[in-house]
Amino acid sequence: MKAEDNYIHGMDWTFQHEKGLGSLTNYRSYQYNLVHSFMGKNILEVGSGDRGFTAEILKSGIKLDRLVSIEPSDGLYAQHQDNFRFPDNVRFDNEDLFNLKPETYGKFDTVVFIHVLEHIEKHREALDHTATLIEKGGYVLIEVPALPFLFSGHDESLGHYRRYTKKMLREAINPDLYETEKMWYNDPIGVAGSFLFFKVLKRKLNTSEGVSLVKNQGGVYDKYVIPFERKIEKYITFPFGLSLTAVLKRK
Repeated sequence: MKAEDNYIHGMDWTFQHEKGLGSLTNYRSYQYNLVHSFMGKNILEVGSGDRGFTAEILKSGIKLDRLVSIEPSDGLYAQHQDNFRFPDNVRFDNEDLFNLKPETYGKFDTVVFIHVLEHIEKHREALDHTATLIEKGGYVLIEVPALPFLFSGHDESLGHYRRYTKKMLREAINPDLYETEKMWYNDPIGVAGSFLFFKVLKRKLNTSEGVSLVKNQGGVYDKYVIPFERKIEKYITFPFGLSLTAVLKRK
């Protein structure tokens, strides 16, 4: 079993369309819209999971030359092969990032890490290796869970090594390889919910109780909170948030 499988089996709730984030359509769209303006035409997605974010990229109507999406977990890769129908220029590989070589895969103009970097113990090394796979001037798009004080048994059950501050994420970025163009917190309202459910009530989403939480409270959050946040975040930059997003440009 690969090391990544240790957390993947705890994340099965996420990848059931009727139970997890697959049913939170506004949230999926929200995640994509945070970074869509930096998407190129030749994309590597690290950690395809249930392939839901891949589907969001295609739903946007972006013109793609190629999209390669890798998933290191054998279990997840097998489980979600038939989740969506994808065009021929979209490729899924059961592969680890550190095994990718430019001689085999070529180079990309965009590499995407959407809630993946926190699962990688050697996150700085992962970003350094990514630099070998991306063209100069290309973008690395990152979204990670934020605020270490929120770290809980929920994070541990999902295989998170950490939650980030801006300082922590900057320390993982090699300034000789990347220029940090933007870094900002998002989903500020989610901080209160996360603190209540995961720190105070000690819920874990990889349980039947957690699945119920996603279907009920998560549905309300997706329907009302996410659309509201999308509106206010156009005008207000918050000093905190449940997630942290960064845009890196390859030097």
